[in-house]
Amino acid sequence: IEDPLTNLFSYYQSLRMITSLLIYKEGKSYSPKVEKSQYEGLNGMRPPVKIISPIKYRKKVIILYPGASPYAEEHSKIEMLGIVLAQNGYKVFIPRIPPLKILDISAVNVKWFICFYQWLLDAHQLESQNVAMIGISYGGGIMLKAYLQLKEFLPSPNILMTHGTYADAESTLRFLLTGEILNNGVKYNITPHEWGLIVLFKNYLQNLDLDWDTSGVQKVIGLEIQKQFEDRDKVISTLPRFQKDIVNSVLSGKGTEEVMALCQEMVKNETAALQDLSPKYWCNKIQQEVFIFHGANDSMIPFTESIQLAESIPASELLISYIYEHKEIATHRGTYFKLKEFSRMLHFFSK
Repeated sequence: IEDPLTNLFSYYQSLRMITSLLIYKEGKSYSPKVEKSQYEGLNGMRPPVKIISPIKYRKKVIILYPGASPYAEEHSKIEMLGIVLAQNGYKVFIPRIPPLKILDISAVNVKWFICFYQWLLDAHQLESQNVAMIGISYGGGIMLKAYLQLKEFLPSPNILMTHGTYADAESTLRFLLTGEILNNGVKYNITPHEWGLIVLFKNYLQNLDLDWDTSGVQKVIGLEIQKQFEDRDKVISTLPRFQKDIVNSVLSGKGTEEVMALCQEMVKNETAALQDLSPKYWCNKIQQEVFIFHGANDSMIPFTESIQLAESIPASELLISYIYEHKEIATHRGTYFKLKEFSRMLHFFSK
């Protein structure tokens, strides 16, 4: 029998968190303490971890695993989530996952996720029942894969949650090429995120059997990710004309016919690797409840991916939100619509 007081407190916490999200302003000073530390990573590496500590610590910890982004733990929207959670008494850890920072989306990230979780339990002497894992964007699918492996030798976290993640890596990559979403027979078009083509070329171009050397294009992509724009432009100036056209298309996020053809070949060529990283093929093995949250206008991963994910996991709670999007809080909606969405979010997060 559910305790009414516990239930009431859960709704109160949910209300505080949603309100904090809606009124959050980037650049404003907030009460939680934000600091940087390091953790013991793979191969002797000591990557940074951002720690956001509340004023009143409830002895509950949340890991925010980032997606594939050069901004890593410095991503402003992830820090926003961390501060909002810390305002509600949670201590938040945002680890840098080195491969994801350079947009490497291979299975090596699974080992990094497990490594950080194990370090956190040991270094901070935490009980797993006081830990929640939240995987953001591409990090959500990686987190689910990591969970299935770590539960064989480590105590499982109490809560699993994904934010804007994918079920099928192949269909997600195809969305980044076309912007098309098909849901219940209805087709939608969303302008895909400009990083989509860069992710594809970064990870899979070198695996294609082509009649030209791709190393120059790969170098340009790597320098773009590292924000070394002067060096990037120098390399571009040395490329043959057709390769210049390719990199300019990729960097602008607007695929030419030739670039789109290359992308289709890459996706086709990586079928086995993509299936291994796609939760829809193995997430039915997850017995723990998973909370799945997605913004309807997400430009990196379409909301239909989270619908697929919820259908594939035996115990899941799904919320597709039309007010809290992947990039920002939507403010152009009417009052009635906002109230309805607020109510749905309140119920979801209270759980």
